[in-house]
Amino acid sequence: MATKTGLGILPILLIGGAMVVLGPQLVPGFPDLLGDLTADTAVAYQVAPGAKPKTDKCTADQLLKQRQCDDLKVVLIDAAKMPFIAQNISLAWVEGKPFALHKGAPGSDAGRRAAVCGNFKAQFAKGSCDEYAFASSAEGGIPANVRIMEVPLREQNCQGGTLRQEYRRAGIVEGSAFTVVITNPEKIATGPYAGVDIAKEQSCGS
Repeated sequence: MATKTGLGILPILLIGGAMVVLGPQLVPGFPDLLGDLTADTAVAYQVAPGAKPKTDKCTADQLLKQRQCDDLKVVLIDAAKMPFIAQNISLAWVEGKPFALHKGAPGSDAGRRAAVCGNFKAQFAKGSCDEYAFASSAEGGIPANVRIMEVPLREQNCQGGTLRQEYRRAGIVEGSAFTVVITNPEKIATGPYAGVDIAKEQSCGS
């Protein structure tokens, strides 16, 4: 069954949950996710509270362009394109789901997804089950590690392509440790999916 989140959780998310960070520097030449940045524009991004001690040691350029923070690789999820998926990830962090993930073996995603979304019933015609930790991670498929909720099917399809692209960009292979960084965190959905795809950016291409 899908987990629904109302507006009441938002204060917890903003005050005690996932951290929104104002990047210490600009990210030049990074139009695919953040758009054209000017010299007076700072980069905002969100990380899990548990990841913050490590990510605080890295610059925005390392996190958002190089996709690497010391030995921890980075996957970007753009809340402007996937506001409900970004919400699910943020709330999963608040609930203590793992922030440090490890890439699972190729071809093992379907079984892990079925373990947590197999009995999911969407309430809306264009709804889909979203799970975090990702099914493509070794932590996925284990109920204690996973938060599920209904999101637009378009977002679900967007996430699949985005993760494949992000794994390639960051050099993430089976066993690699990685964490998620949410870009455009001000676009994270503030309420549950109600059958309307609210994303302003409907294209997921880079």
